[in-house]
Amino acid sequence: MQFILSRQIESALVFHLMKFAFHIFEKKVAELTMEEYAETYLQACQEMALQEKILLSEAACGVVIPKQVLLASYSFLQAEHGGRKSFFRHLQKNNLQAADYLTALESDLRVEAILARVAFQSEPVSAQEIHDYYHSRHDPFCFPEQRRARHILICTESEDAQLPKEMLRQRAHSLHARLQKDSQATNEERAETFTREALLHSDATTACDGGDLGKISPGELCAVLDHTLFHLAAGEISPIIETAQGFHILFCEAIHPGARLNFQEACQQIHQILTRKKRITACKIWLKSLFHKNPDHAETR
Repeated sequence: MQFILSRQIESALVFHLMKFAFHIFEKKVAELTMEEYAETYLQACQEMALQEKILLSEAACGVVIPKQVLLASYSFLQAEHGGRKSFFRHLQKNNLQAADYLTALESDLRVEAILARVAFQSEPVSAQEIHDYYHSRHDPFCFPEQRRARHILICTESEDAQLPKEMLRQRAHSLHARLQKDSQATNEERAETFTREALLHSDATTACDGGDLGKISPGELCAVLDHTLFHLAAGEISPIIETAQGFHILFCEAIHPGARLNFQEACQQIHQILTRKKRITACKIWLKSLFHKNPDHAETR
C-alpha cells in the first residue's frame, strides 16, 4: 500500500517514520503495508515522546553534536539509501526538506550522546564480579565460529543503477547460474570463479578484493546475510538474497570452528558483557526516572 505523507506532519515524525521503516522492514515509507505502517507510526511516536524527555533533561546540558560528526552521519545515511540522488528523491516523496532532516538527525545524535553520557556513569566492573560470572555459567566461554566469506552485490538502490530492477534481477540469476555451473569444481576452483565474477560484476566496495569479506563472526552482517552465511557448508554458494540494497550472493570459503576459553582468556569478554549490562541498566533506571519525577518537586527546584 502506498502512503503520501501530509506536509502538516512534523518533520521529526517523518524522520522517525523513515528511520524505522528502513531499520525494521528494510523498506521506504511508501512501500509499507497498512500493518507495517501502523507499527512504524507507533514506534515513531514513542521515540519522539522519549526523545522529548531526554532532550529536556539535566543530562542534556552542554551536549552538542560537532558539525563534522553530523555531516559524516548524514553522508552515511545517504549511502545507506542508495546515494545522494536516491536519498533526495526519498526525502521529496516524504515531503521533507534536507534542512529539516538535518535538524531531526542532530536531535537523534544528541539523544545518543546523552544516553552514552548516562551509561558511562555506571559503576565499573570488579574483578570479583568477573570471577563470579565465569564460575556461575554452565555453558563454556568460546571464541565464536567464524566463516571466511566472499560477497557479490547487484545493487538496485545506487544512483548509478541505470537498469530496471527486473533486469538487474535477471543479471543476478545469470551470474548465480554461472557460479553454480560446475558442480564438480573444488573449493579452490569455486573461490577463483567467485573472485573473478566479483571483480567484474559486484557493486559492493569489496569488488576490488574479489568480494573478500575476510573472517566473519556471527552478527557482523545484517540479519538475513548472517543467517544465510552461517548455514552454508565450506565451499557452498548461497541462493540469491534480496534486501533493500539489491541482490546478494555469498560464498563460504572456509569454516573456522570456535574454541573454549579458560578464565584468563575469557576475562576481557566477560568484562565487556558485564560493562554493557551495567550501562544498559543505568540507562533504563535513568529513563524511568524521567517519567516518574514528582511534578511539584520539579516546579520548586
